[in-house]
Parts: sequence; C-alpha cells; structure tokens
Amino acid sequence: MNMLEVKNLTFKYDNHNYILNNLSFNIQKNELISIVGGSGCGKSTIIKILAGIEKDFNGIVQLKSTSYMPQSDTLLPWRTILENILLPIEIKKGDKKKESEKAKSLLKRFNLLEYSNNYPKELSGGMKQRISLIRTLMSDSDLLLLDEPFSALDAITREDLQNWLLNTVSILNKSMIFITHDIDEAIFLSHRIFVCQKKPLSKFKEFFVPKNITLEEKLKLRKEILSIIKGEDFYEKN
Repeated sequence: MNMLEVKNLTFKYDNHNYILNNLSFNIQKNELISIVGGSGCGKSTIIKILAGIEKDFNGIVQLKSTSYMPQSDTLLPWRTILENILLPIEIKKGDKKKESEKAKSLLKRFNLLEYSNNYPKELSGGMKQRISLIRTLMSDSDLLLLDEPFSALDAITREDLQNWLLNTVSILNKSMIFITHDIDEAIFLSHRIFVCQKKPLSKFKEFFVPKNITLEEKLKLRKEILSIIKGEDFYEKN
C-alpha cells in the first residue's frame, strides 16, 4: 500500500531554472526513506511541496496526511514546553483540553513529562528536537516529513536522537521521509535511500538498505552513494 505517489513532479522558482522536472517516486506504508544529495539538488524543495508549503508545481501528488518538521526546533522561548506543543492546536482552534491530555501522554511515553512546564532555554539541543518531533506527531499524520532535523547537533546527541527516532516511528507505526546530507545517517535510518542525480532533478538513484547490514556492505553502499553525489558535482557548500 502506497502512502505517497508522486508522478511527473515539476517545479521552478520564479525567474529561475527548473529544479524538479518530471520526477516520479512512491513511498509505502511503514517505509522509512532518506533523500540525500548536495546543496541545491532539490531535496528540501520536495519536502516543502509535500508539506504544502510550495504550491505552484505541476504533476500529481497523491498522499495521506503529513506532518512537517523543519531543520530548526522553532520553539517559542516565552512559551512552556507543553504550550509550544499545543501551539498548532491553538492556531487551528482545536480542542485544547483534549489535545493537552494527548500531548502529556506523548511526553510521558518518551520520558519527558517532567519538562512540561519548563521553557526551551532550560533544555538541551537534543531535548528541544525531541519536543519538536512530539509536536510534529500531535497531528496523527501517517507520513512524517523531516528536513535535516539533527544537522545542528553534536555527534553524540545526533546518534542518540537517531536511535530515538527509529524507536518512535516504530512504536507509532509511521512512514517517514528524512532529508540529510549525511550518508551514514541515511543508511542507519532508512529502508531505501534516494540519491539526487543531475539538475534539474528528474529521477533518483535508489538503494535498498539490507535489514542487518554488515560493515562491509555499509562501506560499499556509502562509497556508491558518495560517488554519485561527487559525480554530479553536488558538494555541500556550507
């Protein structure tokens, strides 16, 4: 069963060349996908289209409900953790009392309930990203769209959050598209990896990640993916 079906997706920004040109792909239920490629290859644009942020595109996008999490935690410093989680509910004028209980349940499930009344400045970077993901999960969406959420974290915190994310999507039975520059992160988190090829982006080079991947298989896969990115001159510029 496909959670997402994209056919002939074409997009360009005003007065610029095409970024996406007749791109097609699909995501199945409970599938974890990473999209990798250098800066400017179109991966974040895809996420923004799927999240409904960019609307002026051509092609067909058939998808279930989605939740989008950007790179930064976007927590408001003057609101408590619980208030930050409930902000989207307030904006939509939803049932705040009901959703508050749901938020507390998620915080409790992930051992964060004791921080409900804390403010963002009192939390570490890793904890703030956990809170941001919990806020993303509040929508009950089937497909999570995560745009480099761990890129600003140190290596130890990042590894901890990668494990936490895998456990979370498994427990909550979610599908995921994860944007990253980090090939090792993509291998660790994914069932399939989509590598951006050429510009404008018209197709991905797809790689399946073995369930119990060996070190030798991982090194070989990493080398193949890196060669594609380097071959298309998609070096990270930052």
